[in-house]
Amino acid sequence: MAGTTVLRLRPEARQGLSSEVGQVRRPRCERRPAPSVPGMTIMEPPRSPERRKQDVLDRLERETDIWVASADADGVPCLVALWFVWDGTALWLATRPGNPTGRNLRTGRRTRLAFGDTRDVVLIDGEVEVHGVDAVPAAAAEAFHAKTGWDPRGDSATYAYYRVLPQAVQAWHEVRELAGRHLMRNGTWLV
Repeated sequence: MAGTTVLRLRPEARQGLSSEVGQVRRPRCERRPAPSVPGMTIMEPPRSPERRKQDVLDRLERETDIWVASADADGVPCLVALWFVWDGTALWLATRPGNPTGRNLRTGRRTRLAFGDTRDVVLIDGEVEVHGVDAVPAAAAEAFHAKTGWDPRGDSATYAYYRVLPQAVQAWHEVRELAGRHLMRNGTWLV
């Protein structure tokens, strides 16, 4: 955020912070700019819905990792980051079918996906289809391999592919963009 500073203690100032009663030692601080997201400041006006959609599509092409949230039959949540590939319609993930995420995606058939940046939020709610390595469409498996450099079909462990078809998409930059954050509902883009 432009113009904002973060105060950080110098190492020598950290020593002796606890002092005798009645005497307070004030640490020396140095001023450093606060971290920010490149190309974005809090003063920018909200993006148009069309721009938000394009930014989401750009991230789906550019990013490699996505957070995958699922829950078991008792509602116990599981959250992991997985590699993915976007085919223009759906996201393809790969994980072991016996681990918690694999089981949850197979039985629950729903997931919420998110990118890691909290100042550039993208949430995708989707329906899940499971494909064994012998039944995955070749184009999806090859695209996954080309993007990640890993081919689960040739791994010694057993893996499955999970196709996530988006049903809802939300995107926003901080509070100023909360209004209008819904870009897709019921599998249909609103913009």
